[in-house]
Amino acid sequence: MDMKVNKRQGQFLNDTITQWQQQQLIDNQQAQKLRHSYDVISFDWKLLAVYSFWVAIACFILSVILLIADDYLIALISRIINTPASVLAFISAIIAAGLFYFGVKRRQRYPQKTVSNEAVFFFGVLITAVTSVFLSHITIALHWRESIFILLPTIIYLIVGIQLRSVLVWLFALIGIGLLVLTETSYLAQNHYLFWGMNIPSRFTIVGMFIISASVALKRHSRLLFLQESTLFMGLLYFFNALWMLTIFGNYDSLSAWSHIKQIELWGWSVTMLLVTLSAIYYGIKNNNPLIRAFGIIFLLLCLYSRYFEYFWGTLHKAVFFAILALSFWIIGSRAEKFGN
Repeated sequence: MDMKVNKRQGQFLNDTITQWQQQQLIDNQQAQKLRHSYDVISFDWKLLAVYSFWVAIACFILSVILLIADDYLIALISRIINTPASVLAFISAIIAAGLFYFGVKRRQRYPQKTVSNEAVFFFGVLITAVTSVFLSHITIALHWRESIFILLPTIIYLIVGIQLRSVLVWLFALIGIGLLVLTETSYLAQNHYLFWGMNIPSRFTIVGMFIISASVALKRHSRLLFLQESTLFMGLLYFFNALWMLTIFGNYDSLSAWSHIKQIELWGWSVTMLLVTLSAIYYGIKNNNPLIRAFGIIFLLLCLYSRYFEYFWGTLHKAVFFAILALSFWIIGSRAEKFGN
């Protein structure tokens, strides 16, 4: 059975085979055989499947919200609310476990349907979170910290993500870690902005670096290697978003204190982000890591545009600013092209 590839992948394979021919690493017969070993598909149906299932999930959630607005259902929900929270928690836990079980069985039966199988796991994730909400209303748990009810589903997601080899569930575990850090540090700081001298963006740079370090550690374990790229993605997302927010808000202890400063006083954070993004681009190019390279490029542009709106919006003509940007990136591209050759 021939391998199915999209147009971009097909062009890459064809160029590679042509180069091997020119270097006389393979003969014409071998090249022809290799070209017949794959088929170029004109439309990326897998990508359409991903979008379709996410739209289906969004529509399902929207339908639930709209149904709740119905008078009959409001009356029905009011009767359900009278059910003890412990019973509701137990029922939802059984449903969540059933969804994960169904997802596993479905994946064993239809291993090629990766997108729809992950969609089933998503509903398991959703109902697990609902279970945690019901648990928070049990009498014995009324005085527990809010972070406990984030910790419980996060642990479940971590275990389920590894055991079921589900990247989607693992991503929700990493999201849960971020929410856990936010909730617990806010509680320990008694709802003040600073915790150990760090505001929320500063804390999330630490979270991002921790998750990035975890992605490096995952490379050493073959069983967990499938989680490495998604973990790196989430760590970079936490880190760069937090760093970008620091260039705007700094590490101030309140919004009132921040409102009395000039944005130029935060130049140190901007320089830091500029150096970090350039380092990420260099590392991504040198080590052929497109994910790190993409984050570096995106947040470099975001940093530059943010500084323009802060410093030059009222003084420097927009055409001049973008002309300077174009010239600078042209110089960078020319130098990169020279080194590439």
